[in-house]
Amino acid sequence: MPDRSSSLAELDAALATTLAGATPQARSGLRRLAAYRAPSPTIEYPTNRLAAVLVLLHLDPKGELSVTLTTRSKHLRSHPGETALPGGRWEEGDGEGGEWTALREAHEEIGLPLPPRPGQPPLLNKADPAPLLYLTTLPAYSSRTLLVVLPVVYLLLQPPETASTSCLPSFLKPNPDEVDAIFHLPLQSFLMLDNDNDDDGTDKLSHTYTDYTWLLSRPYRLHSFSTLPSLRASDAKSARHSAVTGLTADIVLDTALLAYYGSLDAAELPPDAVGFERRAQGQMEWNEIVAEALGMQKNAVTSGGGKDGDARRHAGLGARLSPPQTAADERTSTT
Repeated sequence: MPDRSSSLAELDAALATTLAGATPQARSGLRRLAAYRAPSPTIEYPTNRLAAVLVLLHLDPKGELSVTLTTRSKHLRSHPGETALPGGRWEEGDGEGGEWTALREAHEEIGLPLPPRPGQPPLLNKADPAPLLYLTTLPAYSSRTLLVVLPVVYLLLQPPETASTSCLPSFLKPNPDEVDAIFHLPLQSFLMLDNDNDDDGTDKLSHTYTDYTWLLSRPYRLHSFSTLPSLRASDAKSARHSAVTGLTADIVLDTALLAYYGSLDAAELPPDAVGFERRAQGQMEWNEIVAEALGMQKNAVTSGGGKDGDARRHAGLGARLSPPQTAADERTSTT
C-alpha cells in the first residue's frame, strides 16, 4: 500500500499545479481521502474469495469531484445491464492490498492505461500510463456471492477544464464484451442534500431504498440512485444512466462520506450528513458481514459443499421487509 505521507505530498503538489482549478470543497475532500487509512483487518482474507474495485475520481469542469461508473454488458451472465465500478477477482501475481487487481480489471473493462508497477520493468508496446494518484483503500465489503471486495480509490490527475471533455474519452473506452457504457456522476450528489437541488446543468439523483433480510436473517438496506437529467440538457447525454444500486451504491456513498466528512463512523458523522437513513434498524456493520460471509464459506467447504459450497446459494437477499422508500416516506413515517 502506498505511504500516506507520500500520497498527501503528491496531492498537494498536484493541487498547486495540474489540479489548481479544484474548488475548496474538492481540495478538502481529496485531502481527507488521502489522509484516511482503514483499520487493519482482524481476519485474513483468502485470495480465492478476494476481489477489488476501482473508485476512479476526477475533477469535473466546475472543479468538483466526479466518480466513474460503468453499465455492465447485457450479455454477461452475472448482473447484466447493472451499474458497477470497474473491478473483479484477485489473480495470481496481483499482490496484496487490491490496488493492482482494481487497476488491472479497470484496464480490461474500460481501457484505463496501466501505470508501471514498482520494481518491475515497464510494459512494452503499451499506451502511456494514465496520470493516477492513489488516495486510499476503503474497509472490506462483501458481495452477495460472498466475495470480499476491497474498494481502491484513485484520482485522475487532469485539469478540471479537460477531465470530462478531452481527457476521459481518450483514456477510457468500454470493452464491449464486458461494458455497455461508461459514465460519470458528481460524488456529492450521492449524499442527497438539499443544497444540491438547484439546476446547474449537471445530473441530479433520485434515491429510494428497500430493506431485505440477508445474512443471519438480519436486515440489509439496498439503496438505489437514479439520474434525473438536467432541465438544461438537450442532447443525447441527458438520457438516464443505469441505476446505481446495492454494493456499488454503498461503496460510492461511503467514498462521499469520507471525502466530505472524513469518517464512516455514524457516531462521528453529523445527523444531517446524508438526506436519508443509511442503514436499516439492526443492520450489521460491514466488518461483521464480511466475517459472517467468510465463516459461511469456510463451513460450506469443510462440510463437503465443494469450493463454493452451498454458501453462495444461500447468500442472496431474502424476503423484502419494506416496499421501496424515499426520504419523504421516512419523514412521513416519523410524524
